[in-house]
Amino acid sequence: MNQEPLPPIIIEEEEECEVSQILDSKLKRGQLWYLVEWKGFSQDSETSTWEPAENLNNCPELVKDFNSLYPEKLGPNSSRA
Repeated sequence: MNQEPLPPIIIEEEEECEVSQILDSKLKRGQLWYLVEWKGFSQDSETSTWEPAENLNNCPELVKDFNSLYPEKLGPNSSRA
């Protein structure tokens, strides 16, 4: 059952979607990236996107939760990040 996504939030004249959860992390060219699932979109790999860590400044609790749940994954305090 597909439902229409929620409208994006407008912050400082820019559209911004809300993060539902963080699914994974990786290093790309020395920069930390997170795989993000967006609120209002179906839970599949086609709507999840890789975002640089700096794009997730509005959801620090979700980043903290992901890093706590998956300490073996890359995070801001990881020796590989």
